[in-house]
Amino acid sequence: MAIGEPMVGLLYNPAVPLVLDALGSRVDFVEVIPDRLWYDFGAEAEARFSLSQIAIDNLRRYADERHVIGHGIGLSLPSAMPLDEELLGEVAAVHEMLGFRWYSEHLSMFLVPGRTVPDAQAGMGLPVVLDEETLEIVAAKVRRMQQVLGCPMLMENSTIFSPLPEQEMTEPEFFNRLNAETGCGVLLDLHNLYANTLNLGMSAEAYISALDLAIVREIHLAGGDRLQGHYTDSHSRRTPGPVWDWAHDWAPRFPNLGAITFEYHESYHKRLGLEGIAEEIEMMHVLAAEVGAARRQEAAAA
Repeated sequence: MAIGEPMVGLLYNPAVPLVLDALGSRVDFVEVIPDRLWYDFGAEAEARFSLSQIAIDNLRRYADERHVIGHGIGLSLPSAMPLDEELLGEVAAVHEMLGFRWYSEHLSMFLVPGRTVPDAQAGMGLPVVLDEETLEIVAAKVRRMQQVLGCPMLMENSTIFSPLPEQEMTEPEFFNRLNAETGCGVLLDLHNLYANTLNLGMSAEAYISALDLAIVREIHLAGGDRLQGHYTDSHSRRTPGPVWDWAHDWAPRFPNLGAITFEYHESYHKRLGLEGIAEEIEMMHVLAAEVGAARRQEAAAA
């Protein structure tokens, strides 16, 4: 990784050590989902969290040699319910152990109020009402997380299967407002955006153009499959061509881009193959070099 280039890395899963053993220093960082390091028996349980020490020990073997980024799936920040302080405490403990460069969450609702099960899991990311009330809810939780974790926060754009009509603001407008109020940056998942262009007819160009480019700190790349007429963000294939086109077009314009991440699910490791994942990593390094060259050119012209 040359000076001025974003890092290149992988979302960590149980199959990733095979990649790290093979590619070594070509992988600058791992992105860790803390929720996968424990079993959560629910807020009503006498002993709520049970750590998977084997998973933690295996992760630390590789994290000690690389930068680490945190990526959350459990706090459901847009949900109109209090922030789960116990879960946040567990995230903070993992951050203390691994030292996240930053921490990200999703602009989706994964928790819904339940009659028999408090804060029931929805089973998938639900769309969010983008209005002043939701902005206030998310901003307050982001501030609390910044206070507890003491590291930068990012929010990731969502995959939407059922859009909500007559929104008060667009998702890029929401991210811009959230940044202005809290300093929270954006994790721009280009594959999520790709899925939305196929399923909803959205314009990727219009979406990215509406973002404050300076608040994009990380981008995600991935591939998916079609299921019953929908294109899914299943993290099951290599990055599609249009996603790479957007990455090469826009990444050099993100002045604060710090990381490029490839996501795949461990159940598709055999399909992708070590050679395929290695090729993704090398293509990401080419992209990172383009970003670095653009920055050096801009600095020279200043």
